[in-house]
Amino acid sequence: MSQAEFLLGQMSQWVDRLSETGRVEYLFELEMWLRSFERYFRIKNQPLSEDSTRTLAIRSFYEEIGLVANAIERVTKLCTLLSSEDQVSHDRFDKYVENFLKRDDIADPYVARLLRQASPASALTLLRESFEDLKLLLTELSKLSRIPYSTFQSVGRLIYREVRRNEYLALLMDKKFKPASDRITAEPIAELIHAIADRDRRRLIANMFFQFFRLLHYLEYADPRKRHLEELRTSILIFSLVASETRALVDYIQKEQARLGPNSGFPETFESFVYCVPLELRKVINTELTELTSYKQADTIYMRLENSHGILRDCFQQAVIQLAQGFDPDIDGQRIFSHYETHLEQSQLLRRDLVALILTVRRFSDEKTEERAETMKRLISRFYDRSLRFLMYRDWSSFESFAMEILKCDSVPGLIQIAHRFDTYLKTLLREINKRGVLHGRAAAEPASEEEGAGGQEEPRALP
Repeated sequence: MSQAEFLLGQMSQWVDRLSETGRVEYLFELEMWLRSFERYFRIKNQPLSEDSTRTLAIRSFYEEIGLVANAIERVTKLCTLLSSEDQVSHDRFDKYVENFLKRDDIADPYVARLLRQASPASALTLLRESFEDLKLLLTELSKLSRIPYSTFQSVGRLIYREVRRNEYLALLMDKKFKPASDRITAEPIAELIHAIADRDRRRLIANMFFQFFRLLHYLEYADPRKRHLEELRTSILIFSLVASETRALVDYIQKEQARLGPNSGFPETFESFVYCVPLELRKVINTELTELTSYKQADTIYMRLENSHGILRDCFQQAVIQLAQGFDPDIDGQRIFSHYETHLEQSQLLRRDLVALILTVRRFSDEKTEERAETMKRLISRFYDRSLRFLMYRDWSSFESFAMEILKCDSVPGLIQIAHRFDTYLKTLLREINKRGVLHGRAAAEPASEEEGAGGQEEPRALP
């Protein structure tokens, strides 16, 4: 048996044990963070402004080192979660005993023994020990007032070497081993792939689906709704990974298109959509996330991350749907993504309520009566209670500001002035909502009545 076969065999047995105990997702997250480290230290994956890129030599990477330290702490926790409690206790006892009796010619007998052992468990323990030491070094480094680019790069190289010298982790990082979490579980996609007769074409299409699903899986960990406030900025490492992997995927697709020519089998709509993917990625890296490490306000950080997450999630989901529809036009996004229907229903409800609100504001502006003013206030309150949560986080404060201004105003002349600005704001908001991927191809709508739009179920008419 070759060394590669031996390593793969041990990894397979280990992952089987993780599956039995429901811990495979921890392995996926570990791989994600380790891969993120490799991408984050490459400047092209950093969300830096043009000025920062031009002045790397004098820029301080103090904040970036802090994010790396936070991610390293998470990796050490994952190593513990992937080991049994008995194993962790046993490892720590062994470390105590061996270091208590350590020889003069070996700095750390415990680590020396781990290096001689060949198993995924010992690889995890060694990684945890190394990263705990590195975390202490970064903590001391963070006491400096300025951390230069050269030091930032050195930290990246240290992490890279520490991970890559571990044969089991190298297997995981190089995608030579696919854990259970990397399987395509969407049944319509699996059926579609199996139905492709040509072997090379089937493998190409399957790989593309796999890569898009993997990117969506990464994004689940960058969703600000699932992270504590103090962990929000650490998501930048994940976005660096997503940016790098997306560029590689687009490059791969374009090369395959060029190689296969007219026989590539890609739908025309998908080919045009792939052209737009780098534009969406640029919008995230060069606009939403630019210099986010320098922000201190949690609201601003949350808003930027929410925008970035939403843009890329919709982009990748739409890519999967368009690719699938090229082979089966009847496939619907709701069959592929479990939350796609929920997101669609929420967006449709939001748009219907927003249209009702626009109509109410316009009717008040036309009639200028107390009765219409009360109706407008009632619908604003109802929208605030029912639909505000479906808006992007960045829009909450602006809507709340308008709502408070209108609800506190008791004079019709005063409300007329506010209503004009509010109508302009709502129309801009409606345009942004109509850009959502899940609403693609679905026309804007008008409720049959104001009250129905704010709470009814009837299908609305088109908005003029």
